[in-house]
Amino acid sequence: MSFSELGICPEILEAIEVLGFETPSPIQARAIPPALSGADILGLSHTGSGKTLAFSIPALECIDPGLRSVQVLCLAPTRELAVQICREVDKLALFLDGVSAAPIYGGASFGPQLAALKRGVQFVVGTPGRVIDLMEQGELRVDNISMLILDEADEMLDMGFQEDIERVVAMLPGERQTLLFSATMSPAIRKLVDSVAQNPQEIEIERPQLTVPTCEQCVYEVVFSSRIEVLSRLIEMGRMKRGLVFANTKRVVDDIVDGLLARGYAVDRLHGDMPQTLRERVMDSFRKGNLTVLVATDIAARGLDIDDVDTVVNFELPRDPEDYVHRIGRTARAGRKGRAVSFIGRRDFSLLGRLERFVGVRMQREKVMTGTQVEEVRRESLVDEILEKAATSSDLPEALRDIDMPAEQLLAAMFNLLVSKTSRELQPIPEDRPSKFARSSRGADEDGASVEKGNDWSSLQQSVTLFMNGGKLLGLRPKDIAGLFYNEGGAPKGTVGDIRLFLKHSLIEVSPEIAPQLIERLGTCHICGYEVNIREDKGRPAQSNAPYEREFRPHDRERRGASYAGRGNGNFRRDSRERQDRSERVFYDKFSRRSRRRG
Repeated sequence: MSFSELGICPEILEAIEVLGFETPSPIQARAIPPALSGADILGLSHTGSGKTLAFSIPALECIDPGLRSVQVLCLAPTRELAVQICREVDKLALFLDGVSAAPIYGGASFGPQLAALKRGVQFVVGTPGRVIDLMEQGELRVDNISMLILDEADEMLDMGFQEDIERVVAMLPGERQTLLFSATMSPAIRKLVDSVAQNPQEIEIERPQLTVPTCEQCVYEVVFSSRIEVLSRLIEMGRMKRGLVFANTKRVVDDIVDGLLARGYAVDRLHGDMPQTLRERVMDSFRKGNLTVLVATDIAARGLDIDDVDTVVNFELPRDPEDYVHRIGRTARAGRKGRAVSFIGRRDFSLLGRLERFVGVRMQREKVMTGTQVEEVRRESLVDEILEKAATSSDLPEALRDIDMPAEQLLAAMFNLLVSKTSRELQPIPEDRPSKFARSSRGADEDGASVEKGNDWSSLQQSVTLFMNGGKLLGLRPKDIAGLFYNEGGAPKGTVGDIRLFLKHSLIEVSPEIAPQLIERLGTCHICGYEVNIREDKGRPAQSNAPYEREFRPHDRERRGASYAGRGNGNFRRDSRERQDRSERVFYDKFSRRSRRRG
């Protein structure tokens, strides 16, 4: 199907052709014809499905260019989305003489918005608060409004705009057409539809795969203090030509920007504390390619259409999996390839597992590039630039013609000078140090008797992680587990890496070659008087709403009583364990209910 088959007027069809759209998306193909016929529409479609064109085209068709007053009112949840919709409407109205659109939103001066209304715009897109202000002041007249559009209705309800929407609707003419679009259907949305629309035609587009195959998703495990340096190395190695970096708080956004600016990168920020005019200027600069990196809070994750973003970096993982999907949706758009990079710490593994289950994709684990690797890529990139320049310019500068020196020597000196002038001094980070495992393989760890928690837990490609259902509650120490593996398991020296102790279980990094032997010999064994099980760690169970298995049991009641009596204050330890068990049950009950609500 083509746009010409939808009954669109020639002027808008010409604009669509100029914009490069060839075939309508499913929501456009199904929503535009009934909307053109005057029916109310309830469109259920995901973000990025083309809803803006689905309601903008019918809206422009119903506008009378000779009438210089507001005829279409569109409500949007954010200022950024309102500006984005207006930009798309202006493009579609390129060949419609006398038709214009204007954004109306809070946080900006009234002057330009009042001037646009007095000028006689026909299409107004605004946030509910500012729209109410101008309507009550009599500056935004609603007498000639023939169409009401609610975009991202579910988002507006989540942001608490329900009463504002009701106030706006109450002031509008009763005879009008209503187009409501939402990504989800809930009882609140159904109630809103019943109050604003008359017998709407429901159009639901099946939700596609949450993340596109052209978006490569990977994870770096780095401590928080190393993340700005790792981000800089991604830029240095050419893995981020034009990137969006997301953080959870404005303070972290400011820290990232300050760190990157100090390293000489073209970067700016976007968050809620900035004046609207400044935010618009930053977005315009990023769209024009004047910035290499834009660092933002989630305010930039929804509703913004930014082309050619090749990399999205989650400096911090979002707590809500849907926010993760919206973030990485800023790259790999329109069939292009993209990359989503996430930084995680040791406390983020459970959250990462939840994100992977939500999107249905296992993210690739990658190791942080070393300073040596960065230097090698820098030099290779510099050589490529020199060769590219040499292919287009072969004239020897006049200043170099009288130099009596071998060409190789001169070229080497010039290359080294370029390297020194363009290189940035890399800051050492803990991830530069080899893991415990790598050091032992080179013979750096000769005794093997005292294996503590190592420096790097990201060497998953070089090791196997074993799970033991005993931890801090048993009073275990890393050297107890190391002794068990070396003495009873028969592990050769240096084959046990990092040991992580949790409250009721432990994770042990071991050599892949020795893992089967350890599992066979220590499958069921005793440590510090307790019986434990050891197996390969498989991560969180698939049924995430089920609590973990009982993670340790005493070898016998007599030994348990003797152990607690010997340590003193045994009642306190038992009470602590009971409180922990109760808190875990409460957590999993809440998690189970939330999982069922989300389906």
